[in-house]
Amino acid sequence: MRFILPQISNYILAFLMICYAALALFDFAVKNGTGKSVIAGCQNMCNIFIALTGFFHLYYVSGKPVYLIICLGVVMALLMMLGFTKLIYRDSNRLLLNNMSMLFTVGILIISRISTGKVLRQFVVFLISLMFSMAIPLIFIKINFLRKLKWIYAGAGLAMIASVYIAGEVIHGSRINISVFGLTFQPSEAVKILFIFFLAGMLWDNYKFKNIVFTAVVSALFVVILVISRDLGSALIFYIVFMFVVYVSSGNYLYLVGLLGLGAGFSVVAYKLFSHVRVRFMIWKDPWSDIDNKGYQIAQSLFKITGGGLFGMGLGNGSPKDIPYVETDFIFSAITEELGIIFAIGLLLVSLSSFIEMMRLASKIVDPFYRLIVYGIALSLTFQTFLTVGGGTKFIPLTGVTYPLVSYGGTSMLVSMVMYYIVQAVYIKLRKETVDNALKPFIFHRKPDRDRNNANRSKKGI
Repeated sequence: MRFILPQISNYILAFLMICYAALALFDFAVKNGTGKSVIAGCQNMCNIFIALTGFFHLYYVSGKPVYLIICLGVVMALLMMLGFTKLIYRDSNRLLLNNMSMLFTVGILIISRISTGKVLRQFVVFLISLMFSMAIPLIFIKINFLRKLKWIYAGAGLAMIASVYIAGEVIHGSRINISVFGLTFQPSEAVKILFIFFLAGMLWDNYKFKNIVFTAVVSALFVVILVISRDLGSALIFYIVFMFVVYVSSGNYLYLVGLLGLGAGFSVVAYKLFSHVRVRFMIWKDPWSDIDNKGYQIAQSLFKITGGGLFGMGLGNGSPKDIPYVETDFIFSAITEELGIIFAIGLLLVSLSSFIEMMRLASKIVDPFYRLIVYGIALSLTFQTFLTVGGGTKFIPLTGVTYPLVSYGGTSMLVSMVMYYIVQAVYIKLRKETVDNALKPFIFHRKPDRDRNNANRSKKGI
């Protein structure tokens, strides 16, 4: 019986995750508010039962009461986040809110399995991040001059990542962290938000070639500083966000093609100039040739992913700690080993549904400044997930970025939550203005037929 119960829990967890992911995708086909409320309620039940099943499993196989205490704290935190957000912001987007809570649940569950000490720190960071993030919609509703601060965003962002290059700590050959009063931060995570706001401020009303070139020069400064700091993952995220925001703002596919080619050229130059880029590429190409040294991480990651099977080895039965820094860079590998491939696919579908929902919302926003912000956040979060999963599965070279809301890391948790709540803030702000008949749309495209379409959209709202 002791061995049967843990195995049953794996099937339950996989079933609950697939049910949640299916509901998230089905939500796009439901139009009425009642149907969406039913879906949201079912998702909340799946989320809570995943937490209860997972933490009871850990308690059962380990006999440590601390897992029951963590479980109680997680369930209370979920109810607080879901309840308070809906109470304060009645127009909030339920799908994004539920997805955020599900990603947090899975992350806190697998981090608990790896280290109870780290999960307590992560839980405290989550509570602080939640209190800070929930104030964001209130700020957005009251403030209307954010689009005017583009040079403040650029200056503050460049100063933050430059300070890391100058005074940051060297960890695994990269300068990505800085310590202030004993607390460690990763400024490049927070700078992503400033960078997105800078791009939106520059391109929302002026997508002429000269302005795009000027924006590109400033953006290149961000990328170059990150590359020489060996923060390759963040540099790639910044470039991808810049490339697609330029394309969305201009509607000109030639910019997209040109920037893709330019990015490929820069990659070749970076490969020639920087030894750490060559090392990452060689490890990706053949980790087995140096499996005891540089290729050890990715080799262990592949062993764990393939060893779990469809339903996983069970929480506490695998060996995720064999992967160095598994709780940050290789959290997806740990999830796949102990919870199974089916559960992991469901988790990816949750992230995908968040991307689709953000893109859907952005397509309905008439004001181009807020539209570009939502597009930028959707691209940043999704591409970061792609880099994490792709690097851990050897689909792409390893970049060393975290899985948003899932991986261990205080800065990553805070910034990811802020991004989700910024999207919520835009959604709530424009819904409120539409209801109050105060929405004054800015024409995004200048062609007459598109102008008429935008005017019709403004009457409908989001």
